[in-house]
Amino acid sequence: MDSRPRQFLRAWLPWSLLRYAGALAARGAEVIGKFGLYVLAARQMGGYESGLFFLCLTWVNLVSTAARLGLERAMSRHVAAELAVGNADAARHVVKVGLAWTALGSTLACGLTLAIAKIAAVQVFHQPGLAEPLQISAFILPAQSLAYALGFILIGLGRGVAGQMVQSALPPLLSLGALIAGLHHVDSLLTAYAFSYGSCCCLGFGLLIHDWRHTMVPPLTQAPVSDPLPRLRTTAREFLVIEVVQSALLSLPVLVLGMFADAVAVSAFSVAFRITSMINTILISLAMISAPAFARHHRLREFEALRRVERQTRLVSIVICLPLIVVMMAFPRALLSLLGGDFTAASTALVILTLGQIVNTLLPTQDMMLAMTGHSRDLRRINIQQLVVCCLLCATLIPAFRLVGAATLATICLIQGRVGFALAVRRAVPELSAPPRPATA
Repeated sequence: MDSRPRQFLRAWLPWSLLRYAGALAARGAEVIGKFGLYVLAARQMGGYESGLFFLCLTWVNLVSTAARLGLERAMSRHVAAELAVGNADAARHVVKVGLAWTALGSTLACGLTLAIAKIAAVQVFHQPGLAEPLQISAFILPAQSLAYALGFILIGLGRGVAGQMVQSALPPLLSLGALIAGLHHVDSLLTAYAFSYGSCCCLGFGLLIHDWRHTMVPPLTQAPVSDPLPRLRTTAREFLVIEVVQSALLSLPVLVLGMFADAVAVSAFSVAFRITSMINTILISLAMISAPAFARHHRLREFEALRRVERQTRLVSIVICLPLIVVMMAFPRALLSLLGGDFTAASTALVILTLGQIVNTLLPTQDMMLAMTGHSRDLRRINIQQLVVCCLLCATLIPAFRLVGAATLATICLIQGRVGFALAVRRAVPELSAPPRPATA
């Protein structure tokens, strides 16, 4: 029988909170790595070279998203949902097919980037010095795409901390180490970035092989009857649009600003944007930890448990993120002054970007809820609406207001999305809004 102290700990410190703590530790490592990398790159490389570096990272993130074909989230949902009903064979098939297509898509994206790097540098961004860094960036694409796919597979397996370390925490930490070691030119730093993601791919494959042998095994008992999932390519097709649009919403302000402003302004906006993105990094971590539970509870129609996970995630988000938001809004100039004089001009943009993170913190898991419960069409519709607004504002605000215009449109699109996701969840999953059932004797 459990002792009273153990019962007390189980009541007030449930295991799910420990999982959140582990995920936040992983995301904390990511935040430290990214913030350190961006700060040190800005200080050591200067405004021009760091601007080229940020443009290359933005390009890689956008193209890698398209190259993954929407498979990473689809694999995460299918693996979690199939294992929830004991269908290990289907989960293993999903992993094989998904990784094969991700490898093919990212290899083609690498070749395309190599082919158009010089044209894009001169004709699109008017930065001839961007051509060689963009060519080096092409070799980041296969490694980053596979690392993201492996990370989402591990998340679907319930290995949220390991998945986040593979896909997003270790690469900036390793790249920061390379920068500290003396690789402070844009070409050498991008090369180190590619090797960092390659190392994470090796780690991800090792963890997957372990789980392949121990977790993804056929059950001893018959699986419960449940509604079949759609085919992987059907889920991935919907997620592809979603992923590309979401990546475009993050990338377009930087890329369009690069067409109308110099590399120093791009670097200043990128730094301010990445400071506020630390909030988004934490929220994504919490949502990813909750994602398998969303898929599992929804498929098993355990709606009270689904509500509990959603409320718990929102509470943890508010407790952790609101204090950080207060600091960003109260001391924007002080934060940017840590990076040097070239970046304090972005203090207004930093405050504007932080406003959007308030809404993001209050509604942190709505898009993940739609994705994991089979309502990706609603998610896609709202994302496309955001993209239309983003394109219109890019064409009007950035040419007129440059850096501040980019920050304003990013905030408007973020708020539009978060509110739209919340309304869609109320319609698509009405059980979340229903009052809990009274306990019966």
